[in-house]
Amino acid sequence: MGYLNANHPGLAYGDGYMQGAGSMGQFVKAVGDNTFAVNTDAGVQCVGMLRKDYVDGEMPAFWCCGGVYETDVFSGAITPNELLRIDANGKLTGGGNNNNKVAQALSVSGGILKFKLLI
Repeated sequence: MGYLNANHPGLAYGDGYMQGAGSMGQFVKAVGDNTFAVNTDAGVQCVGMLRKDYVDGEMPAFWCCGGVYETDVFSGAITPNELLRIDANGKLTGGGNNNNKVAQALSVSGGILKFKLLI
């Protein structure tokens, strides 16, 4: 079971429907009129991070507009202050740049990543 704690959350958005399923901590993109899907392409703009697991057709709630979060839903080695992007599974990973950043790492300890959401 994934772990996500909203320490200082930004806006939580929840209008529209999922196209396909998504899991807590994955990032979503807009794919149509009020339709969202898990974003698996770091070159495509994300609109937020899922607050919990959703099935196809459900109305998702996702965090957007900043905030500070903790999670164990990420991949690869991440260092503090590193810009983060999404990987091919829609999860946070290192190696972000100004073109594909979605978050910035604050700390990584005991398998928990604390980060600032930038979208």
